Amino acid sequence: MPEQKQYEISPLKLWSPLQRQLAACGLIKGSPQQWIGTIRNLQKKGVSAVEIEWSDVMRMLGDVPESERVFHELVALAASLSGESPPTLAEPLPSVVHVSDLLAFLETESPCELVLQRHVSNEYVPQVRYEKQQRPAKLPPAVVVHGRREVKLLHYRDRTFGICILLHLEVDTGLFGRHRYWSLSVPRGERKLATHPVGRQFASSQEALAYGRALVGCMARRLSQEGFVGQTKALNHFMRYSLPGGDSYTEWLITAPNLSGKYWGEHFDLPNIVAHVRTSERNSLEGSRLLVMEEIQSDWNQALRAAKQELQLLRPDEGEGVIEWDDDVDLPPDNPYLNHWLDAALRMMLLAAHRGFSGISWLPGKLHAERFPWAKAEGLATFYDRIVPSAIEKLAKSWGAQVGTAEISTLSRCYRVQKVQNRSAWRVLNRRTGMAAGGEFDTIDAADNFCQSLEFPVLEIVGALHLTHAMRADILTTGLPCLGAIGKRAVAVPPALTSHSVQCVSS
Repeated sequence: MPEQKQYEISPLKLWSPLQRQLAACGLIKGSPQQWIGTIRNLQKKGVSAVEIEWSDVMRMLGDVPESERVFHELVALAASLSGESPPTLAEPLPSVVHVSDLLAFLETESPCELVLQRHVSNEYVPQVRYEKQQRPAKLPPAVVVHGRREVKLLHYRDRTFGICILLHLEVDTGLFGRHRYWSLSVPRGERKLATHPVGRQFASSQEALAYGRALVGCMARRLSQEGFVGQTKALNHFMRYSLPGGDSYTEWLITAPNLSGKYWGEHFDLPNIVAHVRTSERNSLEGSRLLVMEEIQSDWNQALRAAKQELQLLRPDEGEGVIEWDDDVDLPPDNPYLNHWLDAALRMMLLAAHRGFSGISWLPGKLHAERFPWAKAEGLATFYDRIVPSAIEKLAKSWGAQVGTAEISTLSRCYRVQKVQNRSAWRVLNRRTGMAAGGEFDTIDAADNFCQSLEFPVLEIVGALHLTHAMRADILTTGLPCLGAIGKRAVAVPPALTSHSVQCVSS
């Protein structure tokens, strides 16, 4: 049976400041003009002008722009001069409008409403994540195996299932050099995993790693047949662009489903994605569990900005720039988050992080530049080193908190994967020398696995916003608005996380 794709809709939701302030304004009923004045005054209480405009509530109350009113008058005049019937006008509003009617109007398919979704599947496919171990400073004592003296070193380890890949090195040099091989052991859970023999010898670490994954795959299929429901496989597209060492890689899709215009981006099969955030879960050196934002992006608003810049032309016979709209260009539909998508994405991630995480974190621009060499490094540095931290700092000020740093464990980035020209094959290159390491690989995943096997453990400094219990409780009870200012929250927080120096082992 083919695997069926589906999207999981998260219960996390940002609330509408317009609806909340309107319900608390104290006015129960009034004339349309009274309501228009009241709604305009709500901007002083943190309601965004963008939400008011996109909600269409002002138009519903009869407050239309002057240009639109003049246009309708001209259309009516032209119809009367030609002897045609004037266009039918909308049904007039009653003289008294109740607040319940306005709230019902705003709650019906609000264009500013955001939905948080992610790819999931109901198939139980656990992820095996090997961590390469550092070579010990002092070798363990030698043991005699099949007449040879050898030492046994822990080379790789998967913490989830307890799989250990062991490197065996012969102490004495033989006729054909120093003999070495790899073995696999499962100190715990051997009865569940060992449907195939464990006591085997492998000529390379890659063979041992692959066999360990195969053991877990057999166990998963057996449990699935028995009706076991556990960790699900995420139908993610871009896992290979995540920093090694993280858990629970997730692609969060933040959509605006109620907009009349539909935009389909290049990355996901879902319309109206205002922003997507790729995350992983990691433990910092201080022991904090962090939700790390691997990437934050908005295909929609990036395309919208680029199209508007392309369509903005300067007339040579005029001194000032005038926007000319080229009818041949397909302009993406507009949305209320053109200038606010990053704030909305960060607020969604705060909602996601307040359940069991110590805070949120993000990667520096240099890592993104290494990950996406075809993109502009200066632009990535500006976004992830200035714009994102500034937006998070603005969020943190609502609770009197400060942005800090944390250290996370990952792998070095001495090698990279490159596609072989004119062939469906991949190879691993040394970043410094450009020389190939190993042979060619049939799949990019196999090349990625080999590439990571060559790297060594390092520590990286990342930006972090630590959430205290009081902040988490406040977010849980009060929530966060979709647009507009969060406002000052009376919550005491400790000092920000301190900085640490990066420790990197030289290759």
